[in-house]
Formats: sequence, structure tokens, C-alpha cells
Amino acid sequence: MTADRIRVGIIGAGQIAELHAAGYVDNPTGELCAVADVRPGVAEERARKWGVPKHYLDYRELLMDQDIDAVEILLPHDLHAAVAIEALEAGKHVSLQKPIGLSVSEGLRVSDAAARATSVFRVFENYLTYGPYIRAKQVIDAGDIGDPLAIRVKSVHGPTGSGNQSGGSNEDWRQDPLRSGGDHALLDYGHHVASVIHRLMGPVEAVHTMRPDGAVVERQSAAVPATVSWTHETGGRIGSWEMLRRPDFMAHIPEYGVNEWTEITGSRGVMWITRGRNFPPGTAPVIVHRNGTTLPMDDVQTDWESSFVRGVHDFTEAIVNGSEVGLSARAATSVLAFGLAAVYSGKSRREVRLSDLENAGAGNDVSAAGPGPGGNVRT
Repeated sequence: MTADRIRVGIIGAGQIAELHAAGYVDNPTGELCAVADVRPGVAEERARKWGVPKHYLDYRELLMDQDIDAVEILLPHDLHAAVAIEALEAGKHVSLQKPIGLSVSEGLRVSDAAARATSVFRVFENYLTYGPYIRAKQVIDAGDIGDPLAIRVKSVHGPTGSGNQSGGSNEDWRQDPLRSGGDHALLDYGHHVASVIHRLMGPVEAVHTMRPDGAVVERQSAAVPATVSWTHETGGRIGSWEMLRRPDFMAHIPEYGVNEWTEITGSRGVMWITRGRNFPPGTAPVIVHRNGTTLPMDDVQTDWESSFVRGVHDFTEAIVNGSEVGLSARAATSVLAFGLAAVYSGKSRREVRLSDLENAGAGNDVSAAGPGPGGNVRT
């Protein structure tokens, strides 16, 4: 660390790395100093483009570099847990792109490594630094709708402006369920939704997924339509999430083919988050109704890229100032367990308790209750 600026290296220079690199352009507490990628020439090209002095073919060389204080791990999902643990054991501060791993057991191993380390660890989840969800958390914390009692999420999967039905990256590993984890709707895109649910309403206790017979299996084994319902651990809170696929429902943002919106009912009011990833402009991003009065909140930043910049800044600020780091390893494991439980529930057609998966991850015998050793579900 030099003059209170954290020297950061990026491990994995794929498509999403461009959004993370933008977070170091005007970052008062961090600077991007190295990049590593196993593909020949990629790290060198990114280093030249971003003005970064060091590049590596082997990420282990970056971890051994004593001039690097922290790393952002932006690798395929099957590599997340192992590389995160290596980085923590090398003494680096770690920001790990979601998810924490492919199984609850992997999440628990990362949690143990983070607890042993003296460095900062967080799982990067840009929905938690996206303007409308930040404002929603502020509304809840201020008591503006009273005690939150129920959350309802709706997402419609449709084509993008480019004709890409799924949106996002076309990297080969995402099409391999052994590398990506499988069910895109619940485990990849679904991680965003689950993180918001966890942040706004608290940890989930049990999940039940319903999918109609004959549901179409499309990208990465994601069967849509589906409805997921759940109960939270405390407060008698409940939630539901409805997913539909409409081929004629055009997304507003060309790169992503999902539109979403959220409703939270409290003991004294209701809040709508109308501007999820893609919902078109023209409506206030957050709307609160209380005591017969409706308050549209138009002063909310909805630029998608800014959520990545803010998330990067939060990471380096947490290292320098000790501020909040976003998703802790334990919280990220709970978020992952939500998605895994939802997948298994849809297959087994019964309710799944997240504690069953966590007990499986700890090595207990839950063969009758869980999806397999370590709480891993692959479709």
C-alpha cells in the first residue's frame, strides 16, 4: 500500500473485467497495478489498454508479488473457491466475483479461510451497489414502510437488442454446467436476486420451487417459467419470485435479456423498485406508498456500470478505512445456499431448508434431505 492507495491485481481478464477496471480510473483509495490471465496475450493486451504496469500468465506469480496488496478474482465459477483460498493464504485482501463457489461446502471452506486471515474478504455483488437497491435499503432502515413483512420479485426473460436470448457473456465456460454450476436462472442471474432478498429482508430459512410439467429447458439448463417461494429466519417474513420467458418482451438494456421489478410490503407501507436491471425509463426507480401518499423517488442513480465502479470503490475503501465490505463469506454462502435449495426443490418437488445444505457442507449425513455431499446441485 502506498500513500493510502491499495495496489490491486485482477485475476481473470474476461468480459466482466472491463467493468471492474473502470472502478480504478478515478479511485482515491485504490490503483490497478497488475493483471493475470491464462490465455496467451490477453493479460498483456489488457495491461496495455488499462495502463497497468504488470501482467502475468500464471496468477500464482501475481499472488507472490509483494507489491500487490489486494486481488479481484474474476474467474469461471468452478475456480472461485480454490483461488480465493490461495489468495487469502498469500496474505492478499480479496474481492471475489460472485458466487463464492459451486457448493455450500466450498463456501464454508472459503469462510473458514477468511476467518483465519487478517486481510479483508468480500464477495462482489453489483446489485448491492446499484442505486435503486441502495435506496430501498435506506427506506427500510429509516422505517418508512415499517417492518418489512413480504417481498415479491418478478423477472421476465426475453431477447436483447442484439437478438441474444440470454444476454451477457458468451464465454464457453458458461455453457458448461460443471464449470458454471448449471441452472443460470437460479444460480447465476439468480445470485443477484438472492443477494437483494438477503440484504433487504434477512437470511432465508426454507425454499420451495414450482415449475410446470414440460417447462422448457434452455440456456444452461435454466427451466423457466418457475415460481420460488420462501420463509425467512426471523420476523415471520415471506417472499416469492416469479420467472417467465417471453420471446417478444424486449429488454431495455441491449446486453441483458432480463427485466425485473420488486415489491416490498411493510407494516405501514409498500415500496416498489421498478428499475431493476432493465426496466425501461419513465417510471421513478423507487416508489413508496404510505399513509395514503405516494412518493416517487426520481433522484436515484440507475446507470448500470456505476454499480461496478461503486462496488470497486467500496472494496478499496474497506481496506483503507475499515468500512463495510458488502457480502461477507458467510452471507455469500447463505445466498448460494438459497439458489442451490431452489434448484433442488424444483427437482424434488418439495420444500428444502437451507440448514440441510449447510449441514451437508459440514460433512453431516443428510442423504435424505440434501442434494448430495456438500450441498452441490448440478443440472
